[in-house]
Amino acid sequence: MLYWLGRLAYVRGAFPVATGYAEQSLVIADRLGDEGLAAPSVNLMGRAYYLMGEHARAGELLARSVEQMRALGDPAEEATAAGYAGVALGALGDFGRALPYADRGLRLAETLGNPFALAAAYNYRAVAYCHQGAGARAITDCEEARRVAERAGDRFRIYLLQFYEGQACLMIADPARARELLESSIAQAKQLGTTTLLAWGQGLLATALLALGQHSLVPALCEETIRLAESTHDRLANALAHRTLAEGLARVTPSDVERAERAVLDAIRIQQELGSRPELARSYLSYARLLRGWNRIDDARRHLAEALAMFREMGMAHDLAQAEGEASTSAS
Repeated sequence: MLYWLGRLAYVRGAFPVATGYAEQSLVIADRLGDEGLAAPSVNLMGRAYYLMGEHARAGELLARSVEQMRALGDPAEEATAAGYAGVALGALGDFGRALPYADRGLRLAETLGNPFALAAAYNYRAVAYCHQGAGARAITDCEEARRVAERAGDRFRIYLLQFYEGQACLMIADPARARELLESSIAQAKQLGTTTLLAWGQGLLATALLALGQHSLVPALCEETIRLAESTHDRLANALAHRTLAEGLARVTPSDVERAERAVLDAIRIQQELGSRPELARSYLSYARLLRGWNRIDDARRHLAEALAMFREMGMAHDLAQAEGEASTSAS
């Protein structure tokens, strides 16, 4: 009962409530020495902690869940755990482990004959690709997931997918399509009565508006997103909104340099605390651009060098190419 109360809270987006119930359930299961009872709660906690931005803890729990489900002979839950482990490890920039886990989840899902599991598995790998900056691959997986989900009538999966497809469209320089997808999913959140990933979607929408040159709309949307992210404990979305707020404040007329710098430094602080290295490297690159615009050239070069080193280490080819373009511009 405690597990299912947690699962219901999870679907509503009440992640702290979900982990509270799941932890109570796990205490009882561990006391009984019953792995069959423990495994669902471990899995649920891993997912919820990921969505709250606790990526290191989520990755540890989900890797444990994969092995639990394999030992219990439950391929459906093993597929879910493996897919989500790929997502959590991807958020940490550990793509050498993330993508094999995501692939494992997809292979298992393909054997189940369950369209809900298959759509989810494609979704999870798409998220790992988004963390890596592999936009085209993420879009391919999102399209496949949506095809399966539409056939199954899985409205919640379609809602989630549009956020990640929107993020991937931003990576391939298609902000108009990104805006269309993100606004559609944000509208669906109200119909579904959920806040799951809503702050992340709003932060991405602000990024799309920025790319479309609608700078005046960005600060207010980012402020709203920050409040939502704080209420839903979505720290990764909080950091994204702060970074986008900084870029928006730097581009409006008149620009607010002091407030913009505070915002990007808040994003960096949150990402450092979370260990979210892909997003942290992107924030270093963003900060370098801002610093160059403020004619603080030495500081800009230092943060650009940090971003370059991190992108190379993590094998983030798309982001690395962007950073190298910035480096070339700075050198000239």
